[in-house]
Amino acid sequence: MNSETLFSMALGLQFPWEVKEINFVHDAAEQKELHLLIGFTKGARFPDETGQLCSVHDTVERQWQHLNFFEHTCYLHCNVPRIETSTGKVVNVEVPWARAGSGFTLLFEALTLAMIEREMPVNRIAELMRVYAQRIWTIFNHWIGKALQADNPSGITQLGIEPFIPGDTGNVTGIMTLTPGQHSMAAKTTITPEDNMNRRPGFP
Repeated sequence: MNSETLFSMALGLQFPWEVKEINFVHDAAEQKELHLLIGFTKGARFPDETGQLCSVHDTVERQWQHLNFFEHTCYLHCNVPRIETSTGKVVNVEVPWARAGSGFTLLFEALTLAMIEREMPVNRIAELMRVYAQRIWTIFNHWIGKALQADNPSGITQLGIEPFIPGDTGNVTGIMTLTPGQHSMAAKTTITPEDNMNRRPGFP
């Protein structure tokens, strides 16, 4: 078993994806980096939105930051294939290790969210993950935004109301945000899911 096969297995890559090249970089500033070039099997075809297999039209170079490999900051590189779909559109193929538009792998984002859930300060997370704090907020806001979109309070049949202290959730399984204040009008002006989506996640 060679190193490329080993790293392909570690990343959970399946046909037609595979690690093609491995590069360790040590520069004068003592930065240590691991760069993994991911490719796909020659002649591979990828499904479009209808499930029809399509040939590769061309490729687009992309890079993602992955979990650190020991003391090395790890980056994945890939010439991502684009296919011409059955409707004539040219679109990027979705890669299995990252969400569309993100500069991080899914495992990187999952570890980041796990640390946030354990109430670790964002600046400390950024230090550990070797990125700017704003990039951690970008990850957090994306996934919180998806959770807000998926939230549907229409099935609520009973509602208990009491003053809420931030950070003190106790055994509460679900919290709906009401307007600030401890008066009768607060209960009549419940913030809707649309209001929640208009607020920046993670901020009041």
